[in-house]
Amino acid sequence: MEKKWYPQMDGLRAAAAAAVVMIHVSAGRAGDIAPVCNVLSRFAVPLFIMLSAFGHGGEDQDISAPLKLFGRQMKRILPPFVLWSALYLVVEAIFGKPHARPLWDLVSGGAYIHLYFIIVLIQLEILYVPLYRAVRRAPNLTLAASAVITLAMQVLICGDWLALWSLPALPIPYTRTFVPYLLFYVAGLWMRRRDKLPVRGSLTGLAAAALVCAGSGALAIWVAGRFPALNSLSLRPELTVYVFGAWMTLWELCSFAKTLPRPVRALSRLSFALYLSHPLIMRLWNEWTIRQDPVIYLRLWQSYLMTFIGGLLIAFLLSRLPHGELLGGAAKQTKRKNNGG
Repeated sequence: MEKKWYPQMDGLRAAAAAAVVMIHVSAGRAGDIAPVCNVLSRFAVPLFIMLSAFGHGGEDQDISAPLKLFGRQMKRILPPFVLWSALYLVVEAIFGKPHARPLWDLVSGGAYIHLYFIIVLIQLEILYVPLYRAVRRAPNLTLAASAVITLAMQVLICGDWLALWSLPALPIPYTRTFVPYLLFYVAGLWMRRRDKLPVRGSLTGLAAAALVCAGSGALAIWVAGRFPALNSLSLRPELTVYVFGAWMTLWELCSFAKTLPRPVRALSRLSFALYLSHPLIMRLWNEWTIRQDPVIYLRLWQSYLMTFIGGLLIAFLLSRLPHGELLGGAAKQTKRKNNGG
């Protein structure tokens, strides 16, 4: 019987949710630790994409009705995306910074800094069936082709940001297209196809993954410092290596525990709503504090705790509200079959 659920996924999803908050809290901060925390947290969005593909890439998928399959996925992510986008547009207008093209930003992921992820995921879900079939028929070739496409696109984007060349203009930025994220989605399908990920922790595997993670992470920190224009760009080749190192390191760590702690599992359940809601806490705080005399400045850890806890409270409330799923609230829990890992 195919494994229906890997408990390690809860650990990875919780880690990605915690990291994405750090990305936004530490962005633009000066000092020694904030830029490092920002770079090392940038595995979050690619990890969410990998987990999405891994989660519904099992052998039991019925791909004979692709529209029905796509509709089922969109039912979960489209209503929260539209409603939260509208909310952020209203908040910006209230605070005197209305968008020039609100309707376009509503549908293109430009309503706020983090909503591009949903647009990327929608594009990849549109391609789910052909990618699923390709991974089933020629898994290694599909993975290699996606790696070439993704890394080539990332190099082109990096060159554009460094003003080495100029890419043709698109209706949306290249960072909101699926191409530079393709490898992460295909890798999620590929790993689910192989179904050979470790279910028990291995010190040797952990050491190897941690070495790759540490080396690529150090390189990413150096690149961000050496090329300031790339500091806010997550789509870089060395960061792509870091994402896979982080995936395997976290997977090995989670595999040592027979059962993940309850708070980790709870954070995993609330991760989508936390992702959607935490920038609202930051936005409200920033708007309030600039009206104080003197302006109140928080340390990095203070800002992180405020944003994380505030977003988590919103996510918890949405999970309790009737129809809270429309705003990204966690669905009611059901028993999952797993491999005992």
